[in-house]
Amino acid sequence: MLNIRLFRKDEVSDLQNLNDEVFIHNAEYDKDLDLTWAKSNKGRVYFTELLDNPEALCLIVEDEGKKVGYLAASPKKIDYRKSKYFEIENMGVTPEYRWKGIGKLIMNKCFEWAKSKGFEKAFVNSYIQNVEAIEFYKNNGFKEIDVSLEKVL
Repeated sequence: MLNIRLFRKDEVSDLQNLNDEVFIHNAEYDKDLDLTWAKSNKGRVYFTELLDNPEALCLIVEDEGKKVGYLAASPKKIDYRKSKYFEIENMGVTPEYRWKGIGKLIMNKCFEWAKSKGFEKAFVNSYIQNVEAIEFYKNNGFKEIDVSLEKVL
């Protein structure tokens, strides 16, 4: 049976491990990605600050105690836009649990939280080549608003 709950502050290493597991395939989309980051000291600081942030949300999905997915969201200030935004900073489901509705469940919990906090719009980034992620977000009501570009020097 699935359980969605808040990550606890003492579960930083669990969050690091889960992040490492759900984003392992992102190296296919970004050759510059540091695959050691999540479990590094910088990753630990990032996740600790996320869990300590009273304005942020960090949910975990468990199946019989096994951690199978998570979502982290926090306010996003966009000065040139009128609405109150939050950003889904990280979201993922372990590969063997994908396409079973878990992402939609956790996303809906996040939207409930966001509405209760007065947020009006959600923001998320995805690698353009990650077609599955983009399809998932579109199926959950997201639409493209811009394109990020980079150039190797």
